[in-house]
Amino acid sequence: MNYEEFKKYKEITDSKFVKKFETSDKHIFYIEPAFYTQFVGLLERYPEQKENFLKEMDNQIAKNKEIAFVYDFENPFLDYNNAVLREFTDVTDACKIFYEDKSRGSDYGD
Repeated sequence: MNYEEFKKYKEITDSKFVKKFETSDKHIFYIEPAFYTQFVGLLERYPEQKENFLKEMDNQIAKNKEIAFVYDFENPFLDYNNAVLREFTDVTDACKIFYEDKSRGSDYGD
């Protein structure tokens, strides 16, 4: 899957699943597929928040030499060594976007 929103960065092939990018300032960032899926879900409901969300991601990338945008910081997909881990809500909260991802595969939820 291509992450069109990040094509301005150099993509580094490091993993089959997790996308790794490098900025012009040599900052490294990773995006897990589940994080990107949450981002796409946000855009479906709130397309007007796209630039705000991406700007906050850029701010966090600029502040950290190495950062990983993960689904769950307690169980990241890969070992990101010394990277700072950020979940989807870390970005949405900073943007003051209060979005709850409540997708369920069935009617058996409580």
